[in-house]
Amino acid sequence: MTRTDRDVVHEVRGSYRDAFGRLVHTYQGRLFGLVLMMVRQPAAAEEVTQDAFVRAYTHIDRFDDSRPFYPWLAAIAVRLAQNWLRQHGQSARREGTPLDSADEPSATAAALTGLIAHERSRHLWDMVASLPSGERTAVLLYYRDEMAVRDIALACGVTLGTIKTLLFRARRHLRERLETAANPQEDPAR
Repeated sequence: MTRTDRDVVHEVRGSYRDAFGRLVHTYQGRLFGLVLMMVRQPAAAEEVTQDAFVRAYTHIDRFDDSRPFYPWLAAIAVRLAQNWLRQHGQSARREGTPLDSADEPSATAAALTGLIAHERSRHLWDMVASLPSGERTAVLLYYRDEMAVRDIALACGVTLGTIKTLLFRARRHLRERLETAANPQEDPAR
């Protein structure tokens, strides 16, 4: 957590509750983007994002200020988005079971990491948006929001192995789609 976030949390816990607006200002765009990728409806994403900030404000005393603020806030938002999806009959699947140790080529992983981390390719982000819910959420939290696998697992309420599996599958799906896009003439049945 940056010193600024820590200071703001201390102010909110004290008598200056209006300081929470600085945290909202700092993280609202980032959080809205995460929620929007999950629920895929702008009005719903706005509602869930607001609810996440209200929850964070209400439970600010439970926050461990020795840890970063955003992963804690994102965990709240992810759970609220999953609840919204369930309530509206959409899938908030917790996909995947740990795979046997199947390592992917490190060069491909490094290339994908570089592309996602720097957001150089809008086409790639469109591909990310089309991934299944669990994979999409894991990719967004890991690459865009730079959260640790452990923090993502806590945010999503699943095991570390499940997040690693979701990331592995997402990379595989993205690699396949990138290869197909690069070689559209090839018949995938070959």
